[in-house]
Amino acid sequence: MDTDVLRDLRGPSAAAGGVFWQTERQLMVFDADAAAQANTDNFADLTLPDRLRDLLLRRPSTPVSWKRVRSAWMTQLRTLGGEQGLAALDARMDSLLRARTGAPVNLPWLAHEVSFRSLLPIVLDGLSTSDSAKISEDAIAKLARLLGEDAEDPPWWRSWRPVSIQVKAGLVVRRALRRRARDAGAARADLTQPIACLLDELGMDRAVDAVTAVLTAIAGPPGAAAGCVMYELVGRPDWADRLAAEFAAVSLAELYRSGTRSAPVAHRFVKEVLRRWTSPTMLTRSVRTPMRVAGHDLAVGQHFVLSPAMVHQDPRHWRDPEVFDPDRWLPGAPHGPAGGQHYVPFGWAPTACVGAGLGLCQLVLLCRLLVTTYRIDLLETAEPAMAIGPVPVPLGFDGRVSIRG
Repeated sequence: MDTDVLRDLRGPSAAAGGVFWQTERQLMVFDADAAAQANTDNFADLTLPDRLRDLLLRRPSTPVSWKRVRSAWMTQLRTLGGEQGLAALDARMDSLLRARTGAPVNLPWLAHEVSFRSLLPIVLDGLSTSDSAKISEDAIAKLARLLGEDAEDPPWWRSWRPVSIQVKAGLVVRRALRRRARDAGAARADLTQPIACLLDELGMDRAVDAVTAVLTAIAGPPGAAAGCVMYELVGRPDWADRLAAEFAAVSLAELYRSGTRSAPVAHRFVKEVLRRWTSPTMLTRSVRTPMRVAGHDLAVGQHFVLSPAMVHQDPRHWRDPEVFDPDRWLPGAPHGPAGGQHYVPFGWAPTACVGAGLGLCQLVLLCRLLVTTYRIDLLETAEPAMAIGPVPVPLGFDGRVSIRG
């Protein structure tokens, strides 16, 4: 899908008030207000699935609300997103970029590598080199499927390989949870630790699912956003200069301590990247309870599709939505901003991304590295263009990363 597809969808969605049936079982919900209400109604009583053991015994598990897990993660993130946590995150991104200097690289894949590997210790820390490689291999396999790079049907003898990779990664998570439950000294300040503390209540299979869900989440959209940040910085040297000037006036200590508040220009730049190139593009939800969306009745087993990208491109709420303009986020700016549920780069409550604040900080820190410490030079053969699929991907975006003199 390229950027023309979003324009094509805008026609029927606008004509139908942003909500229309794509098939008899799938409702497209592109109106911001309807999307917010649909997500709220569908996940109002969200509980974790029954434990595998109980399913096999054909009995219900003790219900555990997803809100309980989210609350535990949010508490942990207040520490992980603090001054020391941001400094460590910045150092990991710096190290990963430095290791890729000099040689030609595919910049979108570099962005995914830097994003995922720098976030991994926040989700699951203390891994051995071998276990880290298994988790990374699973992330790469999922990312390849997300980007459509394994679109061809594999031969029968290779069809089990992705399953094998996923099983190995799951075993790494399982061992980490069991080790922490058994030994208090194995505790780590990461997002796996709260799940380990809830292990008796959740059961092992639900605990593994919770951790692997976060690992899957950091393998896709964060790296896509990082790639789009690179794309806009390379294509807009005037903005790269503005960001460099801002970061030159802010100490690292202040940046780690205050986060995005100490770099408002970079914050606006990142927010506009997330609006213009939203990842994921669309979200398909299974209907969990009978509901009514903008006059349309949905039954359990049907689906509805939400699109943060369509919401962010809706001319009913954004002036000149196809114009990339970070200054639209200034108070009173002519191009926006639309507020509230018209800007949802991290999804809708109650299932919005728990790491939204940390994600913004990571992208601001990446901006700092790319305009003050490193320089990206495109290869002479590079012809960058943005393609819109499950996530936005700059195509023909190849270059070298070097250290600024």
